Amino acid sequence: MKTTEKQASKRLFKKLSALRATLSNEERAILDNLIVVEEVTAHKMTGKAVGKATNKATEVAAHKMTGKAVGKAVGKATNKATEVAAHKMTGKAVGKAIGKATNKATEVAAHKMTGKAVGKATNKATEVAAHKMTGKAVGKAVGKATNKATSKTTFRITFDPNTEEYKIQE
Repeated sequence: MKTTEKQASKRLFKKLSALRATLSNEERAILDNLIVVEEVTAHKMTGKAVGKATNKATEVAAHKMTGKAVGKAVGKATNKATEVAAHKMTGKAVGKAIGKATNKATEVAAHKMTGKAVGKATNKATEVAAHKMTGKAVGKAVGKATNKATSKTTFRITFDPNTEEYKIQE
């Protein structure tokens, strides 16, 4: 649509909207029907579009399941259901699983810490706390690490804006 047509359409739609606001409900319905008819005609399918839609419908129909395919699908589903049923736990299997779980619970209870073991563990925790580094020890360790780090050769990378390259400085 040309620019002048766009501008004219914009002006016309503005006027139609103003006119519609002044009309009664019956008159609005008539105006709407007139405009909608034009819009529907504009959206009418052309020969090429009808052909495409027909091809799509044909393709969908081609994917429709036939009696043979339905039978095959039902057979597969039945086989799957039979396999699942075969894995169902029997009374004997349930009893065996409960026995295993009970044995595990007994073993876990056997590993429960006694009063003597709790005391031993507490002593270990106290010993670990005694080895905790104090402020003075931390400062000394940091100083040693800093001295070691500065004594080693380190490379610095710089950017030379003149050559637009990164360079290593020793």
